Amino acid sequence: MNTTPSILSRLGRDFAFVLPGFFISLFAFVLLVPLFTLALGTAVIWIGVWLVPVVLLMATGFAELSRSRVRLWGGRIDQPGYRRGGTGVTGSLRYLTDPRRWLDLLFETLIAFPVRTFTFVVSVTWTAGALGGTTYVLWGHYLPRGEQESPLAAGMLEALTGGAIPDAVATSYAVESVVNFLVGVLFLLTLPAVMRGLALLDASTTVAALGAGPAQEYPLPAVARVA
Repeated sequence: MNTTPSILSRLGRDFAFVLPGFFISLFAFVLLVPLFTLALGTAVIWIGVWLVPVVLLMATGFAELSRSRVRLWGGRIDQPGYRRGGTGVTGSLRYLTDPRRWLDLLFETLIAFPVRTFTFVVSVTWTAGALGGTTYVLWGHYLPRGEQESPLAAGMLEALTGGAIPDAVATSYAVESVVNFLVGVLFLLTLPAVMRGLALLDASTTVAALGAGPAQEYPLPAVARVA
């Protein structure tokens, strides 16, 4: 049975889940943190008291987006209940008594952004290593060369052979291309597993923070099930 389509499909889904998460969290962070800081700073003159419910509603909107992304990726996350606000200014203050909305704000500002920054950096770095290494022979000769033309290959060969290979061979462009190709293949072969792990990290963190069900009802391994 050929599993290549399913692997590629899963890899594409993981990329579609991990990469946009960083930009969404970045936007949420630069929007929510200044507004919440402004609300705290102006609370003494009551402006901030009316601004905090707005910030909480915005945080809930980002939290709903996070839940929707987990479901689109194929994970399970239950929808929590929220306390409804009333009409008018006084009714909007009821949002301040909802712990769930405060958790949304905490997650979208202090948890999601660092986690998704990490997953984004690792995914981009791993992908660049895979593509750059396997195609090095096509573009590597355009790089500027110093006294030692191929430090990566020469260093690896010296470590593996104890300097038995002559420098003329170890520093050649052909050897450098082969070494980079092998490293790129290693990155490429492990890319699906790395992306799956990064997606699981993001999704399981979201489920733990934003899900409504207890841990025993919605175990984290369920997030790995992709439709």
